[in-house]
Amino acid sequence: MKIHVQLFGKLGVNLGSEIELEILDKEPTIRDVVNTLIQKDPDLKSLLLDHKKLHQATILLVNGHVVNRSTTRLDTILTSKDRVRVDRIGFLEIVGGG
Repeated sequence: MKIHVQLFGKLGVNLGSEIELEILDKEPTIRDVVNTLIQKDPDLKSLLLDHKKLHQATILLVNGHVVNRSTTRLDTILTSKDRVRVDRIGFLEIVGGG
């Protein structure tokens, strides 16, 4: 099944800002999408995950609804009509000069 994914900011540097992921499971989950993204771009692992859970700076939405970091939410089954958006909160470094 194909799942439409939008990647924002530096998450989309290597894969592009909009991609269609082919997930072979009959009932793909949010976890499958995250794992497939990491397979396609291993650099995403440190940006998306923290000890096999979503990194607290990762923002993941399905059809505009925020997916929290709990394990059970990552096992939510997706359909081909679902739209997944992935972003990461960045912190601005404030540098002062004198």
